[in-house]
Amino acid sequence: MSTWIEHLGHTSFAVSRGNQRVLLDPVLVREDLSFRDATCPRWLREDLAAVTAVFLSHGHDDHLHPPSLLGLPPSTPIYFLDEDPRTCSCDVSPRQLLLSLGFRELHAFVPGDVVTLEDGLRVHILPARGSAEGEEQCAFLVESPDVLMLDAVDIADDALTREALAEYVGRVDVAFVPTGASLQWQGFWNQMDQVEALDFLRWLQPALAASCGGTASMAARPQAHTLERYPQDWADWTAASARLEPGRALTTRPPFRLHYEAHRLLVHQPWVPGARFQSGPVAFRPHALIATYFGGYHPRAPTRKSCWPRTPLADWLSALAPLRDAVQAGQADLAALLARCRPQANKTPAGVLAPCTVRRLVQGRAFDLAARLCALIPPATEPESLETAFFAVAECLLENATGAAEPFVGELRACLWLDRKLFRLGLLAQQLRALATYPPQEAEQLRAAHQERLRETAGQRRVVLGPHHLWLTTEQVPLLTGAPTPEGVFALLCFPGHDGLRQEPLTELEALMLERCDGRRFADLVSELSQALEAPAAEVDAALFGLLSRLTRLSIVLFDWSQA
Repeated sequence: MSTWIEHLGHTSFAVSRGNQRVLLDPVLVREDLSFRDATCPRWLREDLAAVTAVFLSHGHDDHLHPPSLLGLPPSTPIYFLDEDPRTCSCDVSPRQLLLSLGFRELHAFVPGDVVTLEDGLRVHILPARGSAEGEEQCAFLVESPDVLMLDAVDIADDALTREALAEYVGRVDVAFVPTGASLQWQGFWNQMDQVEALDFLRWLQPALAASCGGTASMAARPQAHTLERYPQDWADWTAASARLEPGRALTTRPPFRLHYEAHRLLVHQPWVPGARFQSGPVAFRPHALIATYFGGYHPRAPTRKSCWPRTPLADWLSALAPLRDAVQAGQADLAALLARCRPQANKTPAGVLAPCTVRRLVQGRAFDLAARLCALIPPATEPESLETAFFAVAECLLENATGAAEPFVGELRACLWLDRKLFRLGLLAQQLRALATYPPQEAEQLRAAHQERLRETAGQRRVVLGPHHLWLTTEQVPLLTGAPTPEGVFALLCFPGHDGLRQEPLTELEALMLERCDGRRFADLVSELSQALEAPAAEVDAALFGLLSRLTRLSIVLFDWSQA
């Protein structure tokens, strides 16, 4: 028995021994991993069904990559760094994201753990300094009877990592270290540069050293007079590695394969897809382009998210325009992905613009109809035009659905109406965010001053709950959330704020107070509620103003306080 190591590019690796085939940080929807060149998504390799385990070092998109993971069966065991949700810099924690992608066998690890697999494979989880964004991360030491391999992923040279590796100095057969020095706009490197990498390698003394990360992912020299995330490329590593001892540096561009037996390198060759491994049992695998589209990644740069509201609406939709024909032809793939994944994984226009409708279709197992909805790519026009370019088309699609029971169609109509209203509020939230230009501390001071003025003059003002909100009753809340209304919630108030679209649960008392904010004077409101609740006016005054004050801080457009 022997061990094969395949460097697929960037920090993506496949390690195989016997029946075990392990992927590390797989990015699999590119023909290559040249991040400077735009390319249409294609599967990097076709034998994905044979994978027995996946290891993920952290939650960044070029390591935990949803479009690539969607090419693996949902039964694939996934081992991932168990990040603290309170400090995770990603949109969601790795655990939540993996669950949303439909994976059923999840194994969390922490630095210091050793994961033992069959056929003599062991993966040591090495501690590493967090990224510039605060993201927890780790490195991997892969051990078999044939080879000891270090995958240093994105890490910087840190005392914590050196301490964990101290017992392996002079024993590592091949070390892949980041030499791309990802540039942080705050003015420092996020990982090793060429000098630091060489210093680390001289300390570790591996038999062979190779580059991974940004340098390995750059196809050409950086363009003159431009600022790029990775200012080095492969030529820089080639030049730097010449300063290592002769025979210690691997300068072959990935993808390539290494074949080890009893710690002896037998083969070092370029990797050709399908040259060694046969496909496992036939399993569903969506077209790579459909997987990229479904996950909300740019169709010509599939390791970059391109999804509203993070990306401007027109830019996002224009990037999708060339996909229309391919997406229409891929509705069977979309239906299968909808059946596999949780609704929040769906970042197609339908998944983003009409999430309640798509979720209700999935809950009703109307996957074909949901796929037809998800295949709609509206033109990249002004946001307001989506009222007809998307929502009107979606309404026609639902109305013409055959075989659906009328109660179900009625629920879909209600969901689409809800999505339409929330989309309008979302556009307003975008505008409010663009207007919120004050530094956070100064903005908070101004808010406090505004609240103080309102408190001093509240008795003279008329409070009106304005048009920029959506009021949902307990019967309507499940249409939005997909879950029963929580106990104690009498209504849900949705409205735009400077930090996005808000959803505020209301108690019965809070709902009672807000329902009366129809232009009556604040003092009259207090008097009326005091009699209705049989409570002292001072207590009602404090409770009412406290509620209105809190909501006003969240959104300046929710109430009109301006009338005397």
